[in-house]
This record gives sequence, structure tokens and C-alpha cells, in this order.
Amino acid sequence: MGDDEKAVTEVVAYGLTLPGGTAATVGANGHGFGRWTSAHSAARRLHSDLVWLGDGDAGKSAS
Repeated sequence: MGDDEKAVTEVVAYGLTLPGGTAATVGANGHGFGRWTSAHSAARRLHSDLVWLGDGDAGKSAS
């Protein structure tokens, strides 16, 4: 990244892990809904990083 460039963080979806390990997401704009085999699968398919919030994991990031 050059001196003139800034890193940009964008929320593309909110989601949660469901009982059994599957995950559900909804787009940050409130549209779209996805069911995934796991939260990591959702992140891969959405070309995004996971950021865990709550339950003592706030701010933990995983790819």
C-alpha cells in the first residue's frame, strides 16, 4: 500500500453460528440471507474475514 492509500474496512454481512455449527448471514444493507455449512465457509464464499463479537471473543479476527 502506498503513502496515498488508506485501508478500508467494510461490513458486508452480519451472521451467527447456529446450533450444530451451521451459520446464517444477512447483508449489511438488510437484504439477502444466506445459510452456510459454517461461519468459515460463509467468510470464504463472501471473500471476507470473520470478526467475532461477544462471549469474550470481541475483536478476534480469523480468515
